[in-house]
Amino acid sequence: MPYMVSICGHKSSGKTTLCKRLIEILGGNLGLDVGYIKHCHDSVISPENTDSGTIATSGIKAVLWGTDGIRAEVLKQDFALRDIERSFFPQQDIVLVEGGKSLSLPKIWVGGKSPSADVKGIFAVFNGPENLFPKLPHFQPQEEEKLAEWILQRMGRKREHVVLYVGGQKIGLNDFIMNFIAGTVRGMMSSLKGIEGKNRDIVLVIKEQKG
Repeated sequence: MPYMVSICGHKSSGKTTLCKRLIEILGGNLGLDVGYIKHCHDSVISPENTDSGTIATSGIKAVLWGTDGIRAEVLKQDFALRDIERSFFPQQDIVLVEGGKSLSLPKIWVGGKSPSADVKGIFAVFNGPENLFPKLPHFQPQEEEKLAEWILQRMGRKREHVVLYVGGQKIGLNDFIMNFIAGTVRGMMSSLKGIEGKNRDIVLVIKEQKG
């Protein structure tokens, strides 16, 4: 399961700018596999009067594939973080969630304006005055690398190099089991033609056998 942290604050506080910089540092300098979610209160599914909107609103998972990339659309109003993590970020080390003040995540508060009382889980402040949560760590612009290193310390764990889901539920694995599964699967694959010497990510899906 990736480490998830919310980058939240009021409008125009600099959340996106901080996310972009942290992605550069965490994914580049520190070599982590980083994911990003923008949590908003706008409609994001294509309108029903479009071809893609007609498909998406039918209730199936839809992907728009264009010349510049892809965009996934899933019509569902009761998404949980676990659903998003399992579907889109099963292999990431860390996922930055821009926004999400109401989510049960550790939060970095951005800007000098105080949050409302119902915002819980703030564990650091970026670009805010010292009297705003004075007992918490404070970071200022130009200290994004220092903040990234602090986040890395907060993660406090090794990267999961094997991820196992059974029936949609993630199964926790210790180092021995991860190494055992990885070694077994890679050992079997080493005899297959066409993939010799390809030390890449492997996705193995075993379908339920009925009857």
